[in-house]
Amino acid sequence: MFYVVFLVKKKAEMTQKEFINYWISEHTALTAKLPGIRAYHCFPMTGHDSQAPPFDAVAYVAFDDEAAWRVAERSPELAAALADGPNFQTVEDTMAFFAERHVIV
Repeated sequence: MFYVVFLVKKKAEMTQKEFINYWISEHTALTAKLPGIRAYHCFPMTGHDSQAPPFDAVAYVAFDDEAAWRVAERSPELAAALADGPNFQTVEDTMAFFAERHVIV
């Protein structure tokens, strides 16, 4: 599997609850339409045990391989999801990276 991990920063004027509501209720339907997507998992922060992290959520999308991601990356579905980003996130502070998954337990 090929994973793209997103570290998401919410819009400053949104509460965490508003951010989570929009992301899960509105935005995820757009991302879930990516061609070739195998999994889409969202982890919005609901609290923290020390200093607040520099992001408000983590998400990942999984594809069979990098070639499948490259197809999705050029799709109108991804363009629509990216266009929706400013509605709930600070896009300049949101980042993505490719990752390997290691299941320990």
